[in-house]
Amino acid sequence: MLYTDSEKVLCFHGPLIYSAKILKAEKWTGEDNVTRQVGPHYLVHYDGWKKTWDEWVPETRLLKYNDENLARKATLQEAAKSGSLTSTEKPSTSTSSASTTSAKRSRVAEEDRKTASRKRGRETVEAEEEFLKRPEVKISLPDELKLQLVDDWENITKNGLLVPLPRKPCVKDILDEYRKHYLSSKRDSKQRSPQVVDEVLKGLKLYFDRSLGQNLLYRFERAQYVEYRKKNGPKMGDGDVGNARSGNGSMGGDMEPSDVYGAEHLLRLFVNLPMIIVHTSMDGDSISLLKEHLAEFLS
Repeated sequence: MLYTDSEKVLCFHGPLIYSAKILKAEKWTGEDNVTRQVGPHYLVHYDGWKKTWDEWVPETRLLKYNDENLARKATLQEAAKSGSLTSTEKPSTSTSSASTTSAKRSRVAEEDRKTASRKRGRETVEAEEEFLKRPEVKISLPDELKLQLVDDWENITKNGLLVPLPRKPCVKDILDEYRKHYLSSKRDSKQRSPQVVDEVLKGLKLYFDRSLGQNLLYRFERAQYVEYRKKNGPKMGDGDVGNARSGNGSMGGDMEPSDVYGAEHLLRLFVNLPMIIVHTSMDGDSISLLKEHLAEFLS
């Protein structure tokens, strides 16, 4: 787990980033929650927000609270023409007491706790160091798309206007259309390989199908998601990106999330993609190729 209870973090909520505090950390197995999500999840409280907005989020929506990510937060807010939130976080306190039958047993228990604490600390540092070694991915969204993300978020969270399902064109249709555009385009002199673009789009589709239930839905869309799963098959959105296997994520039969959701949710994937990719095993060359296609896709 990269984050711990009571840690101050930055958290994506819609297209923007907000200061938050972790209230609880759990590793989900997929069998203990209605959306069958897996992996590390955290109950967060957003600074200055009512407790009714507290929510469970996957690790990919969190960022470490540091100067670099604070600058990223400010950049997104400026692009969305939104003011910054006022932090009203109050540190939580906890007390514990235990009685023992002897001073010796007390000292042994205390030493065990210190040893466990040091071990957790080493594991956390090692995990963070490994995390930071992974290639960084930066995706530049045009300003009009950033504003579209904000409008989409406001329509859903403030106005209760859910996107009707299924969407047409769906994500699969959009990716197929890009493939046609890419192979027929003469924007540069280099050879445009069908095999290469097919591999990139296959990866994007896989990321979308695996990420939808965990990363791409706003709070008020989850009931719609669960209801659609009940009607169309229990396997919708199963699994996670880091451990994706072919065949998972279907909504019943041959239908997948990319057959149901459209441009609005694909755009959210692009926002989340940098944090999703660092949890995969993609190498630098593959990341560069992906960034090249995303730049043309969004242009």
